[in-house]
Amino acid sequence: MLDFLRRFYTHPLGKVVTILVGALFVIGFSFLPYIIGGGGVVSPQDVATVGGKGISMNEFNRYYGSLKNEYEHLYGNKLSREQLKGLNLPGVALSSLIADKVLESKTDVFGIYVSKGFIARNIALFSSFQKNGKFSNKLFNSVLLANHTTPAAFEKTYKSQITRSYIRRAIEESFSMVGGQFLDNYRIDNKSVAFEIALFKSQKDADSFLKRSILSSNNFKGLAKEFKGTLESVPLYPKIDFVKSVYFKKYGLNENILKAIFSTPVNTVISKVFPVKSGFAAIKISKVYFPKYVNVNSDKNKRNAMLKQKETYALQKEQEFLYNYVNYLESKADVKINKKALTAFHF
Repeated sequence: MLDFLRRFYTHPLGKVVTILVGALFVIGFSFLPYIIGGGGVVSPQDVATVGGKGISMNEFNRYYGSLKNEYEHLYGNKLSREQLKGLNLPGVALSSLIADKVLESKTDVFGIYVSKGFIARNIALFSSFQKNGKFSNKLFNSVLLANHTTPAAFEKTYKSQITRSYIRRAIEESFSMVGGQFLDNYRIDNKSVAFEIALFKSQKDADSFLKRSILSSNNFKGLAKEFKGTLESVPLYPKIDFVKSVYFKKYGLNENILKAIFSTPVNTVISKVFPVKSGFAAIKISKVYFPKYVNVNSDKNKRNAMLKQKETYALQKEQEFLYNYVNYLESKADVKINKKALTAFHF
């Protein structure tokens, strides 16, 4: 999920994507981009099958439509065809629907059973189906009719939602991170990095410079001048702020460069030349800063802010664990995609 957010952070709809993380987790289950693959025989009426159970084209269209409406509601106007393509909403919709089917197939594994009585009692509590504080079957049917669905279809969908919520809770509760491990992960994931970037017009000059600079990293600046390159120093940035920085846009950096920068030790020249907007770049990590929790004796506002940051990080790690587990379940499931139907799908 974090990779997905980073990939779209510089997109005009980046803020919308961030807001939708929570919303889409309710609408669907998984926000993992699904890689279209797999073959096999799939009914023309289905966009995919999971373990032999189909995901109908109508179901896919409804989900895609609700997803598109959510984006347009938050963005404030209709999305252009180019924006829709950039966000890959069909891929997101398919991913979520497949994840739903995978989880529904695991109810026995998790020991989950939702009775008809439980479903009926909970539906009766919906304010939309109540008149004068009591459940109205007439109102229930009229609301469903207005939304082009039937009581049986609504009850089935609602049961699936409850089942998935229980499975989600079971997976989340199996996640644990001891204090020391949590602190180590927090420091690594939230570190800030400063680096020097040497730019060259030709890859040949950049390659020659890299060979020399790896052998004498203490003379990175002097060698850059010797090989007629330009040097710029980038100050300390955590990853999320660096993606938003002018440096990231100025050089046209990408995910591969980002990973290299934030995974290389201090005082080390990255052993690869990267193509960027203005030519070819060699990079040396000049400083790495690992954040620390504020001292217990610090003022109340700072302490509360840090506790909030810690809680947010803990939730983030829990969600990563959850997404990865669902992704693992998907990899073990028998998933077949109707490529022809997806190719013919119109935004």
